[in-house]
Amino acid sequence: MPNNPKDKKFFPNSGAAFSDFLKTVRGGKFAVAGHMRPDGDCIGSQVAMAFLLRKFGAESVVCINKHEVPFLYKDFICGETFLPADDFCDKSFEIITVDCADLKRTSENLSALFPTPAACFDHHVSNKPYARANIIEPSATATGALLAGLMFDNNIDFPPEIANALYVALMMDTRQLTTSNTDLRSFEIASRLVEAGADPAEVSIKLYQREKFGRMKLLAEFLQSLEMHFGGRVCVGVLPCGVYERTGSCKEDSDGLVDYARNIDGVEVAALLEELPEGGVKGSLRSKRPETRVNEIAALFGGGGHFAAAGFNSGKPLAEFYPEFLKAVAQHLKI
Repeated sequence: MPNNPKDKKFFPNSGAAFSDFLKTVRGGKFAVAGHMRPDGDCIGSQVAMAFLLRKFGAESVVCINKHEVPFLYKDFICGETFLPADDFCDKSFEIITVDCADLKRTSENLSALFPTPAACFDHHVSNKPYARANIIEPSATATGALLAGLMFDNNIDFPPEIANALYVALMMDTRQLTTSNTDLRSFEIASRLVEAGADPAEVSIKLYQREKFGRMKLLAEFLQSLEMHFGGRVCVGVLPCGVYERTGSCKEDSDGLVDYARNIDGVEVAALLEELPEGGVKGSLRSKRPETRVNEIAALFGGGGHFAAAGFNSGKPLAEFYPEFLKAVAQHLKI
């Protein structure tokens, strides 16, 4: 898309499905569901989808998440109402998911009550379509980028606050346009969002210059836990039970910590293993390059995600799981 010609489509393969979806919206009641422990792409995409639904005539729209909107993103929700997903049971509503590769990522309760959502908008390569309408573009660097591109493709105008929410989605999932899957289209979408009113300087201040003291203490503990394996090719950090209480932080403060392990020179696979109070381990995986395919490692433990960023949950205790995890990583890297 040289020179960002505005008559060229960002996502031509999804255009017809998107148009068909918009025709079904008028008069409907919709709950826009995001994934557990929502990140910037999830929240920004929910806000943008809620706007779209209202613009095309939806009677009622709410957003639902298992966990609360994180501190960093509360300034970008554009007045939307976010309800607890586990408590949502109004069958007069249709569910639309955004940024959820697996329906169960919304919540076990919600996925059981609404087994077939009206639509799914996503960019995860591991997504196995589960909705009536599935608009999935693995080449999109963020679900927010997909939604922004589709709106640009269809000449749908939106206000600056929605441009900001979509800009947040794109920036957070591409780590400020630096991830290995960031392409020319990503920069063009970012440029169009700025034209639509997104404020990069203000977004940057709100996202990157408001660290909480508790998060800094959590980071310090994570860094102290780092261990190198296999000649420095693998780096693993641990968050043990009680660390949030001890540091005055919370779960959302762990977002992005694994990147510090990935950023060490020579590291091919980085992992954050969080010990869960109820037992088991939540894992976050990162790599510098997509060819490492950390999503395949995550899949061994029932998880998934992107080639260079993935996650999983294991029911095993950390002490038992850690060596099993290292063995799996070694086999994957052919060490």
